[in-house]
Amino acid sequence: MMGVIKERRLATSNLRKLTEDPSKVLFVHYSQSNTFDDDDYGNISPIITAIVIKSLDNQIDQQFAIHFEADKADIPIDEIQYSYRELELRILKSYNDFVKRHRECNWIHWDMKNIHFGFEAIKHRYEKIFGNLKDNNEIPINNKKNLRDIIEGMYGEDFVNESDTLKSLLKCNSGNIDSNTYLSSNDESTEFEHKNFTNVIKSVDLKVDFIKKATNKLIQKKLVVSSKNYYAVFIDTVNHPIFTFIGWSATISGLIIAVIALI
Repeated sequence: MMGVIKERRLATSNLRKLTEDPSKVLFVHYSQSNTFDDDDYGNISPIITAIVIKSLDNQIDQQFAIHFEADKADIPIDEIQYSYRELELRILKSYNDFVKRHRECNWIHWDMKNIHFGFEAIKHRYEKIFGNLKDNNEIPINNKKNLRDIIEGMYGEDFVNESDTLKSLLKCNSGNIDSNTYLSSNDESTEFEHKNFTNVIKSVDLKVDFIKKATNKLIQKKLVVSSKNYYAVFIDTVNHPIFTFIGWSATISGLIIAVIALI
């Protein structure tokens, strides 16, 4: 049990250190479309449609999206599908430039961990469309922090009950969830294919905003999960200021009683 307590305290301490400088903490999520783009080797990869980045100090709220780039280029919405690759490259270049300026920040994300969905998937699309990675700017691996892994380390793998863990966690901490705003990754893809671009960016923005809020709640020990690890509950309780106050009060009262008894 002491090992579990030590590990949980260490995880909480590391999270605090990670967020000590709010200007150096970024939260990121993105959306991709299952409108697959065949390459010359017979492989397929979904196109990146929108990326949202926010900072812990609220100074950065950056959105990259295909429909924003189309608007800049004066491309009509009924013709946008003919320019997806060009527009995707524009947002990937903008994202790449942003990464170059913020490589040393800590990037907190939700399961952006592989080439199917994650930083590697974004890199793959950039290489595929641009043709090389000479100017690609990668975030150092130690600066990428998966919030889901952190929560699992504190509360166990079954910290929520639904397969969409982010949505389930949002429900636990926000009460009612606006189903018209939060979309699953598949629904985001469908909305994009139907050219409902605003729905996609709103969904991604909501997810990034919640990842940010969940990080703050976790640090403050206010994050609600549906099935807490019992050790985690115990540690949260004994470390709570009220519990600590009661503990010290009881100790002092006991000492006073003992002294009176000796007299």
